[in-house]
Amino acid sequence: MSNQPDNPWHLTLTRSRLFRFLLTNRYVQPAVHVIMVTLFAWAIWTAFTGPQNPDTNFGSVAFFSLWWSTVMLVSLVVLGRVWCYVCPMGAIVRFTQRFGLQRHFPMFTGPKATVFGISLSVLSITAITFLFARMPMYKLGMVFEPRLVGIYFLAFTALAVGVSLVFQRQAFCRYVCPASGVMSVTSKLSPVEIRQEESTGVQCATLEYQSDYLSTERRCVSCMKCTTEQPKADVGLRVRWPGAAAVRQKIALPDEALLVIVLWAVFPIDHVLGGRVAELIAMSEPWPSVLAYFVSVFAAIGAYSGATALGSRWSGLEWEPSFTRFAYAYLPFSIMYMLGNHVVTNLMTEGGALVNTFFAGLGVPLNLPEALASPSTVAAWEWFNATIWPWLGVLWGIALVWYSATQISDSPGQAIRAIAPHVLLVCLSTAWIIGVVTVPGFGGH
Repeated sequence: MSNQPDNPWHLTLTRSRLFRFLLTNRYVQPAVHVIMVTLFAWAIWTAFTGPQNPDTNFGSVAFFSLWWSTVMLVSLVVLGRVWCYVCPMGAIVRFTQRFGLQRHFPMFTGPKATVFGISLSVLSITAITFLFARMPMYKLGMVFEPRLVGIYFLAFTALAVGVSLVFQRQAFCRYVCPASGVMSVTSKLSPVEIRQEESTGVQCATLEYQSDYLSTERRCVSCMKCTTEQPKADVGLRVRWPGAAAVRQKIALPDEALLVIVLWAVFPIDHVLGGRVAELIAMSEPWPSVLAYFVSVFAAIGAYSGATALGSRWSGLEWEPSFTRFAYAYLPFSIMYMLGNHVVTNLMTEGGALVNTFFAGLGVPLNLPEALASPSTVAAWEWFNATIWPWLGVLWGIALVWYSATQISDSPGQAIRAIAPHVLLVCLSTAWIIGVVTVPGFGGH
């Protein structure tokens, strides 16, 4: 976006003394980290010692019902990578890496692995960790066993500490953390970004770019080095079209496209296909659910690869640029599916009870009603979520893929031929997922 001060979609945050202090004072973020790590430790402790009902255990509610399902998903879409600023795991990594070997994370700059005809790099690790991090939550039932929740996050903490004791510059956060991988793509949907107004000459702590703004939406871990070392440089809040960062990115990465398709697989597709496939597998639990989970992933990748191959052949566009750029057609619906079916619905029906449990775990009793919305409001939302809401995500995705296609094609006709299979796939799959179209044995909800 333009750096012109007269940009009408622009607000200089550091004109406010409060925001300048929060963004440029080097002691603010460490203070936030102390609070967040304390909450993180307390959540793990109560997961083991508190009531073993996931609806009343502070650790279970804090980690899954409020943190991941609500705070993370909403912030990913609205505020980009802002979670990295307060992440307790990131704070632990920053502290422990001071005592580590300070080695560079292997970037495998030589010949890259080729999968489906595209060159993947070390960045694909986050897609793998996301797959295997999410699987035990819901396929092995960890979300229903508070003690398992405690074990889960202790294991992730041990992994983060182990990586940071070997590698420098928050390698865990940039290349291993599953949440960071998700943020690298979902942040591109954010309608706002926070960035410095001019090149500061401060080298980014990730060594991946010469920092001239706060957030690049890719591998930024909000370490704030670029603002705390140049406190006189202004920091601006800029409004952009939602998804503009996905269309305008200068270096599109196949790894991130693959991660987008993985999100499409594990969010909407597995919720429908996974259950149907599991019913066909004659094995004891949890293996049917686990196998069905990976069937959904491979089915999504295969369907997307097939649509890309068809569009590439029909339009004459090269395979890898098509594979890399057109994946964002599937991201808006994937995120909106989770928001509509889990976040908004859960907050409406049991948000008050979740907040009561959270604050009770902190010793602050509240008495909010269990539901935050009336039955009529919930019914209205459920109708909207089943009819209009999904198609808004589809239209959003089609708009993104159309603008991406126009950037790599020679004519509108070529762009239409390139994306036509994807438009058809995203429309048909959405109709199937929400139950408008059914397949015998594999129908929608």
